Amino acid sequence: MNGPLRLLPLFALVAPLAAEIPIRVGLDTQNLEWIVSLEGGGEICTRAGKPLFKLAPGEKLRIWWDSRGEADPTDEFRLQVGGPIALADAEALMKRLRDLGEAPERIKVSDGNTWRVLTGHFEKADLAEPVLQKLSASGFDELWVSTEKRPGKPHKGRALYAVTERYERRALPIEGVSFRPQGELTTVVGKGRYRGRIEIYPNAQGRLTVMNTVELETYLRGVVPKEMGAWEFPAIEALKAQAIAARTYAVANRGKRAKEGFDLVDTVADQVYGGRDGEQSLTDRAIEETRGLVATYGGHPIQALFMANSGGATVDNRFVFGGGATPYLQPAINYVEKATALPFKGAYAPVGDQTWLSLELLRLAANEFIPFEWLEAERLARPLRASDIKEALEGITSRLALSAPQLNPGQGPELLLWLARSLDFDRVVRGQERDQDASYFLGATNLKAQDQILAGFLTRRGLVPPSLWKTPTLTLGQGLQILGKLWQELEPVEMTEGTLLRDGQIRVKNGGPGPLSLAPALLLVEEAPGGSLRLVAENAIQVGDRVRWLARSGGSRLLIRRLDPDGASLDRYNPTAHWKQELKEAELLDRLQQKAGIKSLKSLEVQQNEHGRVLELTVRDGAGKAHRFTGMRIRGLLGLKDNVFGFIQTGTRPTRRWIFYGRGWGHGVGMDQTGAYGYALEGWTYDQILKHYFKGIELKKVE
Repeated sequence: MNGPLRLLPLFALVAPLAAEIPIRVGLDTQNLEWIVSLEGGGEICTRAGKPLFKLAPGEKLRIWWDSRGEADPTDEFRLQVGGPIALADAEALMKRLRDLGEAPERIKVSDGNTWRVLTGHFEKADLAEPVLQKLSASGFDELWVSTEKRPGKPHKGRALYAVTERYERRALPIEGVSFRPQGELTTVVGKGRYRGRIEIYPNAQGRLTVMNTVELETYLRGVVPKEMGAWEFPAIEALKAQAIAARTYAVANRGKRAKEGFDLVDTVADQVYGGRDGEQSLTDRAIEETRGLVATYGGHPIQALFMANSGGATVDNRFVFGGGATPYLQPAINYVEKATALPFKGAYAPVGDQTWLSLELLRLAANEFIPFEWLEAERLARPLRASDIKEALEGITSRLALSAPQLNPGQGPELLLWLARSLDFDRVVRGQERDQDASYFLGATNLKAQDQILAGFLTRRGLVPPSLWKTPTLTLGQGLQILGKLWQELEPVEMTEGTLLRDGQIRVKNGGPGPLSLAPALLLVEEAPGGSLRLVAENAIQVGDRVRWLARSGGSRLLIRRLDPDGASLDRYNPTAHWKQELKEAELLDRLQQKAGIKSLKSLEVQQNEHGRVLELTVRDGAGKAHRFTGMRIRGLLGLKDNVFGFIQTGTRPTRRWIFYGRGWGHGVGMDQTGAYGYALEGWTYDQILKHYFKGIELKKVE
């Protein structure tokens, strides 16, 4: 649910019990035919439930509406003037528009207190351009073309038919049909499998409506995983918070779309609903353990808004959807004063610069091919001798069941060739590699012909840089680095990665929590954004951080803590926690013209709150005229993920570029789903999470 504010009627929480509340979900209203099958077979019935005929197990039935001519389009384009405003302001605005020859209308916004003013009816968006230009020239700054539902006129269709797999056509009642499977599920091809009751019937637009009626708690089983999936956010308290938010929305919005014949749709326009195919065991548990609970304020269901990621902090409802203040939709931050961190100690950490440190060196040390003490800048800078590296090479050849290496007294490139031949790489170049290829990669060298062919192969594979073949004296560090790469080429040692939890356990992705087995003598490493590594003697790893280790008997001798590029915020677990987006001048101008009728651009100006959220965007056109935008209109106009952003403008007309750096994804009002997961990792319970994002609420059962 990541869209406009919804209408939430205020009513007392009364019977029936939550589990018995039916929710009618509109799955589709646009198609003229559907294919259906029933689990275990079953019956095709009238919408009143009277059996018509049977369907065999596995049999598919095509439901086809034979309408007269083309069906009415269900959408049209209209010009919206300004944002949501009070009734008196809307009436005054409509008078101004009527004086200009327009025929405006006002439509009530879902918060119940404000109105949108629309004018014109257009089949295509570009047909609104003349009116947009006229109003812009008349001093109206905030204009955009919106997509609106158009009331259709009922068609007198020829008939509703069922077509069997044997191409038999059977007439169906004109008012539609329902399905009664022998098992639990009805499959609607192209949509999925559904519990409860499926009905298909003609609608006012001359198409077919597919509706699924299920009990509230069953409906939530298909919603919660789609809105906050257990695989992405495997924390039960966060999922419980999402279950209550979704339940609150469903209870408060029953009947919202009664004119269309159902309560809610299955998209982000209400809540994403996936039916049986969306269900997950962990979200089922979250729903069951919060059965019947809804969030209330003053005894009424709240507007339980939520978004994927709020970019560090949510925002007051007024700055997004307009209207008056909503007491419980106030700003909430996604940081804690002191995040939970667990201490770890390392057995060895050199002092000074560690730019030389690499995963290849760490793997060699963690697998005991070289001692920890070799991980020193001074030692690694010593000249490479075959005797220094022979023991590590013997360990690797033994592990790979290869012949023991013979000592090579050579220097520089000869030592690299010796390492490669000891690992049998010379066996794979015979006949395959060519002198021309080696020359292409290496240029002129002093290597013998056969040595040059092997060197070219190693360079082609990215195992040895070309420059090292011309370096007469190598360092121990360079030799070990190449040895590590050669070993990885033959036996890739994959690290296991997981999320650190409060109890010291690790949750591997797509898996449950488990113990982290570490050896007493541990190499503890901190990995910074960009991949630079640093050995440390101790580290307090924040709960929720990603760590990597090498699984081995006796415990891993290597633990790498990844400093999260998204920082310490509790909403950092979403790929959109931070983002970068670039727009060229032509791209930006195209968006401004298409969405606001602005044909030239002088500058962009922003007004931000203390959390970096843009509350007002001013676009100055080529003549210097200001066009101001607020709320949801800002990110929609620029095509950004959220309103939390800043930008750098480079270049000069007409090849300017705007580089946007931002945070978050969504409208920013209500519960931050990623933040809820972060707070759950911190040990917060579902009620603490909900009361953090929705101020002053109470949780009550629908009974």
